[in-house]
Amino acid sequence: MAKRLVKKVVLLGDSAVGKTSLIRRYIHDEFSDSYISTIGTKVSKKEMLMNFKGTEYDVNLMVWDMLGREGYLSSQSRQIVGAQGVIIVGDITRPDTIQNIEKYWVPMMLRTVGTVKLPFIFLGNKSDIADEDSLAYALEYMDTLETRYNHGMREHIPKELNTWFLTSAKTGEKVEDTFKAMAHLMFFIDRAEDPFYERIKDVVIKGLADAGDRTTVVSVLDQIIFEFSEVYGNVEKAGSIIREEVARAGLDHNTPEKEKVLALIAYLTDALISEEMEEENVKELNERWVEAIDKVD
Repeated sequence: MAKRLVKKVVLLGDSAVGKTSLIRRYIHDEFSDSYISTIGTKVSKKEMLMNFKGTEYDVNLMVWDMLGREGYLSSQSRQIVGAQGVIIVGDITRPDTIQNIEKYWVPMMLRTVGTVKLPFIFLGNKSDIADEDSLAYALEYMDTLETRYNHGMREHIPKELNTWFLTSAKTGEKVEDTFKAMAHLMFFIDRAEDPFYERIKDVVIKGLADAGDRTTVVSVLDQIIFEFSEVYGNVEKAGSIIREEVARAGLDHNTPEKEKVLALIAYLTDALISEEMEEENVKELNERWVEAIDKVD
């Protein structure tokens, strides 16, 4: 009988690089041209059978779709808790998103995990619509990323796989291979305990220090998402509530407006009250959020 395991994988990358589409292709074998902006946490699940060193495993893969914008360091770090593998995605047709893999996403991950070794897989997505120059640039950049961050890792996966791929969520090219390779890497680099949680506050503080003292609407929204998830307790369910209330407030997390953040604060406050949380604590949280957004110029 196969041993049952649960593994958590997070997908990182800029907005509109195709993270949600890649997950949809892998989980449901579907594709849509419609762009879906992800805020909060969205978790998809798929079971896969694996043989590792002669033992059969029934792996329940939990794939987390992460908020794809700089400036949300607190909430991004919170959602990384417990991750056992990281897939970082860029859009081949937008070289800046490929460069941002190393400019923002890798440093964000390394600040979060410290010396803990996690498997990385790097993706250049939208290979079906990329021109020759963009493909050549992505190939060279991915090869450089492998040398810097995945040195020696390829020997631990089947020869037909890799630690980076040029993918297409539309055609399905290399999508299945991506998750197969990640599964093998997670078995090779396994750990029994979660080293992340105690690091999160330090990461947030350092991230805020790196960004300077200036408070922005984005940084306040990041604080709200982070604190709501912490207070609510269940990150997955909290993420679902956040997505619903962001939509109800008509808020765009890429360019959030103060008035709509205030509406979101009211909705999230009601959500906490409906969960029968201590009214005094919820009131204090509400006042802190409102005060923070009011201070933004």
